[in-house]
Amino acid sequence: MLKKRQILCDGVKLLLLGMRLKTAQRWVKDDWKKSKPVDEKTEILFMLEELGEFAEMIRKTEGHKNRKELKVDLEKELGDLLICLATLANRHGVDLEQAFLKCKKKIENRHKQGF
Repeated sequence: MLKKRQILCDGVKLLLLGMRLKTAQRWVKDDWKKSKPVDEKTEILFMLEELGEFAEMIRKTEGHKNRKELKVDLEKELGDLLICLATLANRHGVDLEQAFLKCKKKIENRHKQGF
């Protein structure tokens, strides 16, 4: 019973993202069916490109860009990364929500004693 309650609690936390990861992943899969197929190498290159754009936004935190503009840019780039991640997960049949929950549990177990 406690395990089900924990999963429910984690699911509620994920809903705070505005959409469950499983729903987001399904949307990506359905939407990508409308476009021409892309091979895995290209998908990974897209992800690296988006990661580079995110890194550039982080670098700009030390520059002259105002905070509001920076937040909008960071949100856009992180959103792009999530789409890329969902695309790769779909290709390999990985449920991102389950992957997140398993990783979360692993980290919690590793850090029970604190850092």
